[in-house]
Amino acid sequence: MNRPEHQSPLLPRMIVGLIVVAIGVLLLVGNLGWIDAWSILHRLWPLALVAGGIAMLRDSRQRRGSPWPWVLITAGAWIFANNMQWIGLSFWDLLLPGILVVVGYRLIQCSAREESASKQESQANATADQANATDNSRMLGASASPEFVRSSAFMSYCDLHPVMHPFSGGDLTALMGGIKLDLRDVSMQGDRAFLDVFAFWGGIEILVPPDWTVSSQVTTLIGGFVDNRKPSRVVPTKTLIVRGLNLMSGIEVKN
Repeated sequence: MNRPEHQSPLLPRMIVGLIVVAIGVLLLVGNLGWIDAWSILHRLWPLALVAGGIAMLRDSRQRRGSPWPWVLITAGAWIFANNMQWIGLSFWDLLLPGILVVVGYRLIQCSAREESASKQESQANATADQANATDNSRMLGASASPEFVRSSAFMSYCDLHPVMHPFSGGDLTALMGGIKLDLRDVSMQGDRAFLDVFAFWGGIEILVPPDWTVSSQVTTLIGGFVDNRKPSRVVPTKTLIVRGLNLMSGIEVKN
């Protein structure tokens, strides 16, 4: 029953091996003076991206639903078509405007979320003012209420260390800046929480308690997502799901 799972990584390796062999044969024939190998490689190299995307789709270890295989296939096919002069618009002419569109959309999305959160907070405060509750009950209610961490850093640095309220989730945006979120002294509301992140030319550092496990659903482009948690004997009972987009930045998780 487990045989297909063990055999699935062979196909990506086989594709990579065939690409390496093809390049070697092409260079050998070119060195013999039979063809212009470098001209052919210049036109055909994007097909390696397409093959790499197909290999990722066939790899069972690849996270299901990841957009990267399709990004590689689309980019490779587009660059190949441009090299063959089938289309007149270069892929690189679309890359920078596309990144700017994504960054701008993320800023608009964050602004809309902050405005919605502010309205909900104002409504909650108005309802609390109208209620006839004692000071003790209000203190108990405030201490038990969950906290949603929201922070944006634009050419600046934010150091967040929530300790009072149960952590229910968060939304972090780092644009040419840095954010440090220390969750080691906070409890989690429920068994799991979502942390939405967006980093562009910046960095985000996340510190979690030893009884938390971290699941990454971050899409990274020319950047890195590093899980530097040290091994712990504590059995994880909570799950922090980190999701979002990382463009030319770094995101690190520690405990």
